Amino acid sequence: MKTFHSFLFILCCILFHLQPGNAGNVEDTDYIQILFYEQSLGMGWEAPRVITTELVEGNYMLGDMPMIRSWFPGSTQLNPLVATLWESGGEQPVVSCTNVFSGLYRENVKAGQKFIGMFAGEGGQTIELFSKECTNNGFYEPTFIKLLDRTVSAMKDGETVSCPAIIYVQGEFNYNQPDWYEGKGLTPGTDGTTDKDEYKRLLLILKNNMQADIMEKYGQQNKPLFFLYQCSGAYLRDIDIPISMAQLEFARENDDVILLNPHYALPDYYGGHLSTNGYRWFGEMIGKTLYDVLVDEKMYRPVQPETFTLEGDKITIEYHVPAPPLVFDTWTTPKASYNGFSVYNDHTITVLKSVEIVDENKVVITANKDLTGKEVEIVYAGTRVTGTGNLRDSDDSYTSAYTYFDDSADEYKESYTPTDENGNKIYGQHYPMQNWSVGFYHKISGSSSVNTVQQNEKMTVFPNPAKDKIEIRNNKAEAISIFTLTGIEVLTTKENSVHISSLPDGIYLVKSGSEVCRIMKE
Repeated sequence: MKTFHSFLFILCCILFHLQPGNAGNVEDTDYIQILFYEQSLGMGWEAPRVITTELVEGNYMLGDMPMIRSWFPGSTQLNPLVATLWESGGEQPVVSCTNVFSGLYRENVKAGQKFIGMFAGEGGQTIELFSKECTNNGFYEPTFIKLLDRTVSAMKDGETVSCPAIIYVQGEFNYNQPDWYEGKGLTPGTDGTTDKDEYKRLLLILKNNMQADIMEKYGQQNKPLFFLYQCSGAYLRDIDIPISMAQLEFARENDDVILLNPHYALPDYYGGHLSTNGYRWFGEMIGKTLYDVLVDEKMYRPVQPETFTLEGDKITIEYHVPAPPLVFDTWTTPKASYNGFSVYNDHTITVLKSVEIVDENKVVITANKDLTGKEVEIVYAGTRVTGTGNLRDSDDSYTSAYTYFDDSADEYKESYTPTDENGNKIYGQHYPMQNWSVGFYHKISGSSSVNTVQQNEKMTVFPNPAKDKIEIRNNKAEAISIFTLTGIEVLTTKENSVHISSLPDGIYLVKSGSEVCRIMKE
């Protein structure tokens, strides 16, 4: 048993980066960098002002603005981090993200820690032009690599920097709109992909390249985790929303990828770029998630479907819900048709009677006819509702650091200003920080009445964190064992439903055969 304990502890260190001086995936360096690689949403495009201009001691950017573009000269000068107004926009979400993450980090992990928040990229580009292998006037070398090199050059003798997180925000220009993707392939004369599987293939290569280049340039030991956003809003094309689904599936299929909370519920300019408040709100949502994952080591997943059941005229969707119950919120964002749901049978839109929430974690859709035996397609936040919806959880565990800025006097108006449940605009109030449902497309064939969403084939444990009971999926071994991080076995069972209420709060390892998952008991 001693030998197994030693093996398990070494495995823990490898899997979860348990190194002296670390907080989760964050290394103990002079500077911690939060790095965005993305297109126009990272640049605050169209935002007519900046509102996050208060200096936070110890937070820096390179040069006079928190972004590097291919035609910017770049800088190695560290200046205080603030949102910066430029000719096509303002409020950059990396600023609020870094401020929020750094505030939580200094309060709970290491006072005085220094941070660098930066964005690299270019507006309106395909994943091919963001890729390292691109020979078609791509942006990897002149933006992403430039940012890494400038950061290294900004370090004084003996200073160190590490990057625990990449936030990748891109995808719209791989949707099926010819002027978006034509001529924007990996090589001159080729087009960008609009195919789900090809997009995932390119995304895996890009993720691996970015992680490897950061580790080489900064000399860090821990692989940066990859945080991914999902396309939404007016940019979506096609009923099966292939790029949005590629992003959702990619997070499910890769252990080092985390899908961020959707941003479609945030205020924007008519389904496109976010408003000034929207950008700062989005940044804070990301900052909170970074802390939850990187430091508290929570296994974050936004609201998303897990099981679809078709019975007659009813479709029941069971959800993963971080903080039940589910809610149809029609005040933070305007009410969408059927709260964002669309149903097709045999490729024809189906008239719906109702869409209701039941049992806190299920949505029941009732059609105007029996759907049995037909090919049924279910879409949420798809093209018929301009990439939006109203489904969220009830998470009230976090109070935002920022409040809603009153921009009502601005000439350029956001399409909708959020209200409270009584219809009062939320000027001066904290940003709501609930988790919203991902957009999705799912097809049920006529021969099957119950469908489970295809998850990663590796063993998974949910909910996580958990209080009373966990469920084990894709268990390939006869027995399941639970260990402390020091290798002490505290529970063994042959059941896939495991009661853990008797265990003290803390982090445990669930072992099934050769697979090990980490859980948090709280």
